Amino acid sequence: MVQLGAFSSQAKANAAWKTLSGRFSFLSSLTQSVVPVQSGDKTLYRLRANGGNAGDICRRLKTAGESCSVIG
Repeated sequence: MVQLGAFSSQAKANAAWKTLSGRFSFLSSLTQSVVPVQSGDKTLYRLRANGGNAGDICRRLKTAGESCSVIG
């Protein structure tokens, strides 16, 4: 699984997925999820994608200037 970012709202996380999956066709076959987590008194929404080789996907995104991290 790849984490693609943490956002202040679910809508912003979904918009980021739309942008990223439109820009990088190799993301379109992945399953997207938004996971809410508490951080102090705020809720953050983690954008994640599952499927394929997470390490390879993250490397390709980083090469293109995007940030990501491999989860589990």
